[in-house]
Amino acid sequence: MTDLVVTGLGVVLPPGDGVEAARASLASGAPYFAELPPSLGTGRGAACSSFNPAGVIPPMQLRRLDRGSRFAWVAAAQAFRDAGLEPGTGFGERMAIAAATMTGGSEATEAFIRPYVERGPEGASPMVFPNCVANAAAGHLALAFGLKGPSTTQLEREVGAFAALDQAARWLRLGFCELALVVGLDGLFPMLGTVCREAGLLARHGDPEKDSGRGFLCGEGAVAIVLERSADADARGARARAKLGALTHRSAVCPRDRTEALIAAASESCPDAPARRIGGANGHPQVDRLEAALRVARPRDPEARHPKLLWGEFGGSGAQLLAAGLLEPCASVLVSGPSSFGGQWALRWDEVR
Repeated sequence: MTDLVVTGLGVVLPPGDGVEAARASLASGAPYFAELPPSLGTGRGAACSSFNPAGVIPPMQLRRLDRGSRFAWVAAAQAFRDAGLEPGTGFGERMAIAAATMTGGSEATEAFIRPYVERGPEGASPMVFPNCVANAAAGHLALAFGLKGPSTTQLEREVGAFAALDQAARWLRLGFCELALVVGLDGLFPMLGTVCREAGLLARHGDPEKDSGRGFLCGEGAVAIVLERSADADARGARARAKLGALTHRSAVCPRDRTEALIAAASESCPDAPARRIGGANGHPQVDRLEAALRVARPRDPEARHPKLLWGEFGGSGAQLLAAGLLEPCASVLVSGPSSFGGQWALRWDEVR
């Protein structure tokens, strides 16, 4: 897959906005969590508390966006600037967008339904309703930046960003677009804490800790990646952050087959030991067991870093894993995408700069 390269990266995560903040956080290995404010829920989580979209999102549009779409807008603006794509130059005419989310539309749905239940039909706000669908963020980005290529929104729990990246790669190879924006996004909101608690995800004790099997961390944020063909990047003089070495997916219908599926995906994407490894463990036993089995199956691989335990699970439905693999120079990095349902993913970035 070395015909495709990453030329732009934008990051909005709990430790702060931008690549440098994410890199420093990953290097420190310190979880970023605190008691959530009432406006975002209850319990502990990783919130983008320092996020400030001033100067990036116009005030009129800012009022109409849900929390996740605001993160995605700022991350996309960072990625375009990083890729050397200047506003007003018409790059959107040939750009596709592949978005991924786990909770997209849910924040707006709660904000729309609660007043309806409390006050009746007159309490339902028509201003909120357009954001109640998961693909609202992709629509907002297309309008904001004039993106006129194909568009998709993937909802695949912990690994939606891997599926979005796969779709973007297919479009580029088929010639449906010349550039692709891959963006993963999610935002915290009150009902999310209730859902996670009722599902048993928060029924553990202690703060997030690697390999502890406890401490599922709700999080939020967005990651944006500009992907294009290597020849096109060279033609416009763009710097390549990394090459897409391989991206592999294996399906497993039965839970007992998921371990083998993840190991097979990792082995195909990266047959040899990589220089670095990013793991997808998150405090959920079903996911952590898969990561533990992968570590046993590939003993020569370096110790994995687990950004979900630092930045939270919902920070872009796995997009934080893609970003973590692009933050430090190395020859190759294996990014594993374990999932609590059928699909298991693995990715190899090459020549990370």
